[in-house]
Amino acid sequence: MGVVIKNGRTRLRVAGGELLQERGRTTTAVPGAQIRSVGTGDGTLTVLLFDPGEPPLTARHRNPQVLAALAGEIRAIAPGRPHQGARPPVRRETAGPWPARAARARDFVTSAHPLLKAAVVYVVAGVPVVALIPVEPRGEGVGAWLVGGLGFGLFALWAELVGLRTRWTVRFRGVTVRVAPPDRVGGSADSEPDYRYRFHALDGRPYEHTSRWASHNGEIRYDPRNPSRVVVPTRILWLFVDVATLLAFGAPASGMIGVWLDWAVRVPDALF
Repeated sequence: MGVVIKNGRTRLRVAGGELLQERGRTTTAVPGAQIRSVGTGDGTLTVLLFDPGEPPLTARHRNPQVLAALAGEIRAIAPGRPHQGARPPVRRETAGPWPARAARARDFVTSAHPLLKAAVVYVVAGVPVVALIPVEPRGEGVGAWLVGGLGFGLFALWAELVGLRTRWTVRFRGVTVRVAPPDRVGGSADSEPDYRYRFHALDGRPYEHTSRWASHNGEIRYDPRNPSRVVVPTRILWLFVDVATLLAFGAPASGMIGVWLDWAVRVPDALF
């Protein structure tokens, strides 16, 4: 489990004795015996291969320690002495879109946070209700559904604001690492167990982090200046910055939910 460098949709990491470059649905697997040299400089990591038909693999990162850490992992799988026999070829594999999407949907159902599941149910169940039930005026139902969703979202956001500063700090200077499947700890009849992640920082020290969230891609992100600051990537998009803490969420959220309730109590009258 090591460092992952991400540039847009391209990810570079070491796994199973191979250097993997993942770009979209295409994965390029470079066996260690194919790696000729590894160099870092000017914020760029460059990997040269023995196969003359293969271009160099490159990755950029603002933190030279991250580049050095990944370069060390790559050198560890490169041959330390002349290779005997034919070198294994570079492989490219392309995953089909539907199996991957089905796997992501299955992972979402099993590991997504209850608040995120509730939001999905609100959207999936609300669209047919608004579209098919003739509550007059018809346009009011669409507005109430949208406003109500925003109101519930404000309440959920309010509960998570404490972690925003950590999220933004780690977003801009964090290091991404792959981790082993987390242990499930705690939990009771009324709550789900938490996830405990174990990882090593750039200085080699081991750390643990306990989170309510399950990583959707087997990775976590931490602050190299303070490895106790950890963010577990999920499919929630955090759209507000720290200035959101200055806003009064309770009053506007209650008003928005009130608009939704005013429309919802008229739904039974439209059905019967």
